[in-house]
Amino acid sequence: MRFQVVASYILLGSLAGARDTSSERRECGLAVKTTSGTYTGLVNSTVPDVNQWLGIPYGQPPVGARRFMPPEKAPNYGTADAKAYKPICFQSSGSKTGVFWELVPEFQNTDPQSEDCLYLNIWGPRKPVQKKVPVIIWVCGGGFKEGGGHAPYQVPDQWIQRTQTHIVVTFNYRLSVFGFPGSPAANKNAGLMDIRLATEWLKDNIAGFGGDPNRMVLYGQSAGSNAVLTYAYAYPETPIVSGFIASSGGTTTTNPTSSSLFSDLAQTAGCANLTTTAELACMQNIDALVLQQKVKEASTDPNRGLFRPIADNVTVFANLTDRLEKGLVAKVPLITGFTYNEAAAFLPFDINATTAPDGAAAPGSGGLACGVTREIVNRSAYGLTTYGYLYSGNFSNITPRYWLGGMHSSDIPIVFGTHAQFRGNSTELEWQTSYAMEAFWVSFAANPSAGPRDHNGQTWPKYTESSRQIVVFGNATGPSASYVAPVAIADKYGGPC
Repeated sequence: MRFQVVASYILLGSLAGARDTSSERRECGLAVKTTSGTYTGLVNSTVPDVNQWLGIPYGQPPVGARRFMPPEKAPNYGTADAKAYKPICFQSSGSKTGVFWELVPEFQNTDPQSEDCLYLNIWGPRKPVQKKVPVIIWVCGGGFKEGGGHAPYQVPDQWIQRTQTHIVVTFNYRLSVFGFPGSPAANKNAGLMDIRLATEWLKDNIAGFGGDPNRMVLYGQSAGSNAVLTYAYAYPETPIVSGFIASSGGTTTTNPTSSSLFSDLAQTAGCANLTTTAELACMQNIDALVLQQKVKEASTDPNRGLFRPIADNVTVFANLTDRLEKGLVAKVPLITGFTYNEAAAFLPFDINATTAPDGAAAPGSGGLACGVTREIVNRSAYGLTTYGYLYSGNFSNITPRYWLGGMHSSDIPIVFGTHAQFRGNSTELEWQTSYAMEAFWVSFAANPSAGPRDHNGQTWPKYTESSRQIVVFGNATGPSASYVAPVAIADKYGGPC
């Protein structure tokens, strides 16, 4: 009897030890020392070949006297878990209506919001195809008023699980008045400087996560595309990254160098009739939730409340032609393009509609295409390596109304490999389009100086003034999911510029 009891204790102890060993095995390699602390990530059973580190600080909380100001590096916070998303930055979007909220909310970030929001997330392969893999740094869109590092369609774990070829990083940056105050006393685009700080943090730390700091690319869409392109002009000598990917967005600024928006907001917040320095100090002491609400109230007037990048001549320059002529642009390759029906996402929308709204009959991309086209033409004229594309996919499980077609943002789940997750499986053309875009993106990140290749070995030709060739993605009437075509096929969707 005594033997049985002792044996039972031995068996139970062995089982407990087995559980601990299994846990340690799962966390093997997941504790990474960085400049802001040592962080332990996780492995999710649904994607067992993907390492995840969620919610790592890259900057100090931009609160109090740091509000509206350029970000400061995160100090070493010691040891902590990196197993859960941190809050996204305060948003200023008012009514949650329209296509992206009512029909395809998977494009949206719905996490808790906070002013303490300078955090990033890293996904990497557990079975990498090489010791150090290239890194794709995602810069989310959202009109500089909404967005963040965690939206369902923008989680790259399925992509990395399948390929094991690269790392993807997402992060939050400050938005609206918190990131783009336009105050005479805080006259730099703090939100864009957040992007730079995140990139610097990754340069210093990504090797510990299995990434190659010499093979990083910035990839942005919409406002994120604007941010990526302006970054190229802001850091001509020290871009850190070796390539840029800019989807559905150009480099236009929306506010002048000086603006009364900040002072107008200060008037309503109880900081009226002060010097610019005192006004800033007063606004730094207003409760963040109160300030957020004041911005939302101001934004009901289409001419007010638009806190977006200004031409500060530090992060954003009003005269980009002058920058090009002087060679003041990062001389690294760029992929850029737009979707064939960008504008559909912004048409008046009725969730119960069964017929297309006015203006949806003829797909078009309008101003969003103009910025892309201008960048392609200008860069090629100055000998900068540029690859252009048109995304023409019309896949109903991403945009479940036929008239939306390849609307603004519809290429995101194709690249991130999330297109089949929320509305049933994808068509074979959709899968092949996804494989092609993913392969091109990773190939570009791995070696931007070489012609990117897709999963079938097709090479993407550089855009030149003489050849004027682009790649078309997702066209059901084309020869394949991705093929080389004259730029004229994209011109007909661009609209007047």
